[in-house]
Amino acid sequence: MDRNMLIHQGNTFEKVMETIDFTYYMDFSEGDDNGSVILFDRETRKLVSDNYMANRDLYENLLYYNYEWICKRLRYARKCMVEEHGIDLAKEYFLKHEKEFQRILCRSENITDKCNMALQKDLGFTLSRNDLQEVRKLLNSNQNKGLSM
Repeated sequence: MDRNMLIHQGNTFEKVMETIDFTYYMDFSEGDDNGSVILFDRETRKLVSDNYMANRDLYENLLYYNYEWICKRLRYARKCMVEEHGIDLAKEYFLKHEKEFQRILCRSENITDKCNMALQKDLGFTLSRNDLQEVRKLLNSNQNKGLSM
């Protein structure tokens, strides 16, 4: 059997992701979140989880670009996730790093290059100029939601 495959409880799992600490395997034929992903510690190679927690952890690591390697199928899934959630992920990222990006987000001439460099480095994707303008609008609307007298 291929070293990127393993049998667990009678099902065949394919290696799909590696993070600093864990290796994830997925049974693509399994539709139930409780049994579709298994998670192993990379150092000890011991099973950590074979239930929905492994599935949830894989999803979050994929969404937040917290992995060292993903298989071809997950690269496509990641692309779809970014298309659907990219603006929200960027908004969350820039809110988290608000002080660092406050001046950049206020000046439209700097927004694309500097913001996309940060997004690429930390989240693994970039946005179009129009999408970054949308992020800026969302951030500005959040800042204006305070109490006014």
